Amino acid sequence: MSKIKFHGVSLEPVRVDVRHISDSIVTEILQGIAHHLVVFADVTTIAYVGDKPIRNANVLYEVGLAHAIRLPEEVILFRSDEDQLIFDITNVRVNSYDPDTDPSTARELVIDSMNNALKEIDLKRHLSVRRAAESLDYPSWMALAEAQHGDITHPVMRTMGQAIGNASRARAIERLLDLGALKTEYLQVTPELFKSAGGGPAENMFRYHTTPFGSAIFEEGTARILSPEIVSILKEHFQNETKDS
Repeated sequence: MSKIKFHGVSLEPVRVDVRHISDSIVTEILQGIAHHLVVFADVTTIAYVGDKPIRNANVLYEVGLAHAIRLPEEVILFRSDEDQLIFDITNVRVNSYDPDTDPSTARELVIDSMNNALKEIDLKRHLSVRRAAESLDYPSWMALAEAQHGDITHPVMRTMGQAIGNASRARAIERLLDLGALKTEYLQVTPELFKSAGGGPAENMFRYHTTPFGSAIFEEGTARILSPEIVSILKEHFQNETKDS
């Protein structure tokens, strides 16, 4: 059983270097870098050319990708040498271990490093959620609340009345998209859909639905506004509405 837990759930590593299909390896590496909880890499020297240390070029490339799209705390690096690295690591933490001669200690170092990283990530995400929740105005909050129970659409703004009446909702959606609380879904316009819509508003081609970050912001705001008892009642109410529909 894994000794690394996050919110009470035991985590298991996903290794892509044991796959047998090359295309699958590339795909899984890229998906893992983008979506997995943390990225772990060993950048230990694998050979020497004279006195020059040689490290795995594929690993270094993947580490570069990870640092470009992930938080620093989400990229965990280890090595078992003291050779000079070939890139600037001034702001990059590289941990040391010796898995070949002392595997037990190395395992504990990796576990401690993972657990500490997860605590830092959780704290930063919580702080980000709090800041985002505190930045929402009333129209943004209402749009986010609506998105928790289904996709929302862009308001129609073809007439002066529509533009004035729907301006606050349009700005709210724009703000939530900027925060990453909503994401856009594009509907493919087929001849049947176009005909049924009667050449209607182009806004119908877009849907917005909440992201995990958006749901976390909503939960943070709800916890501040409502008591736990009211939250439970509302959750039960919406669950019953979903079943009935």
